[in-house]
Amino acid sequence: MHIQLVSDTSCKRALAQAHGIHEASQFKPWSFATFADCTTAPYFGALAIKDDQVVGYALVLEVVDEATLMDIAVDKRCRQEGIGRALVEYVKQHAQHNKMTSMWLEVRASNIGAINLYEHTGFEHIEVRKGYYQTANGKEDAQIMKASL
Repeated sequence: MHIQLVSDTSCKRALAQAHGIHEASQFKPWSFATFADCTTAPYFGALAIKDDQVVGYALVLEVVDEATLMDIAVDKRCRQEGIGRALVEYVKQHAQHNKMTSMWLEVRASNIGAINLYEHTGFEHIEVRKGYYQTANGKEDAQIMKASL
């Protein structure tokens, strides 16, 4: 498995694979156009590639000296293989290289696996955003987390 940076929409096949993972992972997924737009400045994207297939992605927004992990997901068939951790570490390093001093994210309060991943990669809990995520049964809180870079 390797990770590659996607800084524009020239990799349509790879972006389509990543968007498929996004659609399978989100209750209300973004359109392909919105997803692809999140790979152009001031955003950047990273793709995890295994056997010539996209198995995960991360999308990051950089503004002034702060980065926000906008979205990250790993193909359900490839979870628990360290891909999510590799993506988080990669985007943190890339943001630090770009002179970002911190990275923020929101995560569903019920997503214990993701929260554990973020804690193990240096993120700390900052606050709870009540009713942030829409679900089939209403709204769910978000945990706001931050890592210093």
